[in-house]
Amino acid sequence: MTKNIFLLLVASSFLLTSCIETLEEIYLNKDGSGKYNVTFDMSEFFSNPMMKSLIEEAAKEEGEEGGFDLGETDTLIHLGESGMAEGVMKNAIMRMTMSDSLGKFMINMSFPFENVGQIDEFFQQLSEQGAGPDAGMMGGMSNMLTPGGKFVFKKKRLTRLKADKSGADDLFAGEDGEFVKMFFSGGSHTTVYHLPGKVKKTTIEGAEVDGNTVTVERPLMDLMEGKAGLEGEIRYKNR
Repeated sequence: MTKNIFLLLVASSFLLTSCIETLEEIYLNKDGSGKYNVTFDMSEFFSNPMMKSLIEEAAKEEGEEGGFDLGETDTLIHLGESGMAEGVMKNAIMRMTMSDSLGKFMINMSFPFENVGQIDEFFQQLSEQGAGPDAGMMGGMSNMLTPGGKFVFKKKRLTRLKADKSGADDLFAGEDGEFVKMFFSGGSHTTVYHLPGKVKKTTIEGAEVDGNTVTVERPLMDLMEGKAGLEGEIRYKNR
């Protein structure tokens, strides 16, 4: 059933205004510590009546007479309790919220960091845990969905380096790659930086500055394919 549902979702993605939205938030303190938060909102898959109908039809074809019930799920996972987490991941939390009645499907990950370099460390560890032999295409896709990019903090200046998207060619190759492109074609990514002082200047292309916040929006597929980036520098004043 999983494969059939996935193909139906892909084929129907053209009918949606957006199939997935990602929101990345970085809260920076004066000493370079802070909190990182990223949310993957896939609610459109289930709030759209046509999409939900296709999911139910696929379930019936696979012999599930009762249909496909998403149910009501709100799961909180402390990654440090897994026994496999190290470094910054020990304090990371993942929450999955799924509601059939509300048409809601969201996955959120957050963690505190002592320095901005730990953000890249977190995603490196996440990638390594999802890179096993059973990860398959969806495992590689989850790696590509992470925003990526290393951060450097120094004297009221936050810099994000260009992300490495070298695996994009493999992910988007062939017939499966075309399905992936259709699947994420309507999605968008938003990054919001919360600085400890008023922003003076930023070199991030297309960024919007409002007081001590900087907001950057990109088409999700452009980020995944490396056609657009989030790199740049933010300078701010002390309060």
